Amino acid sequence: MTNSEFQLHTGRVDELLHRVSALTDSEARTSALELVQAIMDLHGATVSRLVELLEDAGETGRNLLARLASDPMICGLLVLYGIHPVPLEQRVEGAVEKLIPQLRKSGTSVQVLGIKDGVVRLDLEKEAHGFRYSPEKIQATIEQAILEAAPEVVEILIDGLTSSFVPIEMIQPAIKKGKTYEESAA
Repeated sequence: MTNSEFQLHTGRVDELLHRVSALTDSEARTSALELVQAIMDLHGATVSRLVELLEDAGETGRNLLARLASDPMICGLLVLYGIHPVPLEQRVEGAVEKLIPQLRKSGTSVQVLGIKDGVVRLDLEKEAHGFRYSPEKIQATIEQAILEAAPEVVEILIDGLTSSFVPIEMIQPAIKKGKTYEESAA
């Protein structure tokens, strides 16, 4: 399953949960939501047990668990159940480290300033000549890498991302239809 297919499936689940929550028959709504919760509890307990078995299986098991935990889809599942074996801060730092070569090519470097309440704050430094890629592309690259490693992040703030580029329409005088500007008598 690709990441986009996974996103489609999670979107469908979310849509169905909203439909169930909107049921007017309170007994049917309650039963459906209890069923979903029971399935989630069973699923979570099973995934937790799998993590425990891998952690207890020695170095080979821990290496396999690390490999599984770095997969974006499995990472999201482990985060959903609160059992990801790698702390949030370490996953964000790892994602940023993996970006170093790519960002170097764009004329930038980035470092994590801090993480609090699901908000990641980064500092982006650029070469003296500015960005080699658009700030939007750099931002998208950073955000994608972090969210794959830490899907529970709610916001990514990047200091230093603004460009010194000023669009031409910002420095030209506004021209209104039907009006012309007269030369001054100076």
